[in-house]
Amino acid sequence: MFTPGIQPDYLPQSIIDLIDVIGLQDALTLVEQRGGAWIDVPVKAKPDSALVQHIGFESLQKLVRVYQGTRVEIPRCHAALKAMQEEEIISAAQAGESNVSLALRFGYTDRGIRKLRRRVNARQGIKSAQQELF
Repeated sequence: MFTPGIQPDYLPQSIIDLIDVIGLQDALTLVEQRGGAWIDVPVKAKPDSALVQHIGFESLQKLVRVYQGTRVEIPRCHAALKAMQEEEIISAAQAGESNVSLALRFGYTDRGIRKLRRRVNARQGIKSAQQELF
């Protein structure tokens, strides 16, 4: 689900800080698995900790060094995830995938995909064939 092409502007500072501690992939895994909730960072890293299943023991050790014994809120990062998905949709559209196919794959309507493409094109200064008629 996650790719390294995330724009930092869309991420909350708490996630940027978390990325500095445990790395991008593990931070994003926490967002995916625990976004919108709190995690209790143990006082001591143990291999049987519930967090190990999400980020592994090495990252848990790093997390404990910085956040030992504290409660950390993991934001949902909705804006970043939406921006990533929109980039993926636009890339697939530019590669020739149809609006209907994109709508089905990403849970949009055909109209929603058309609106998204128009919005992105307008931002990039690209005119549609219909706009050129007028």
